Amino acid sequence: MNYHVTATIQDGSHALVETRGRRLTLNVKKGAGEAGFNAAETLLAALGACLLTNVNAISEKMHLKVETARIEFDADRREEPPALTEIRYRLILKSPEPREKLEELHDLCIK
Repeated sequence: MNYHVTATIQDGSHALVETRGRRLTLNVKKGAGEAGFNAAETLLAALGACLLTNVNAISEKMHLKVETARIEFDADRREEPPALTEIRYRLILKSPEPREKLEELHDLCIK
């Protein structure tokens, strides 16, 4: 599978990201949160989408019923040079399945 994504600065605060006919506006001005998701938030959102895709696909393969799934992220960022130094997450599942099966699902999702 191949991906092609284009990101273009629109003005001093916004970038337009495009792929497969879809568009997403992002913030590219440091400290200007009103312009949209910043780079770190976008990275965490993408990680969340990836993990939730795994929850969806793997729970189906395991024949597990998952009523809702949510991931909450917290991250620490270093200023110079800018980098996320730690990412913590919490996967919250609502399911009638046994805890052991949900733990197995979690383990498979993060591999």
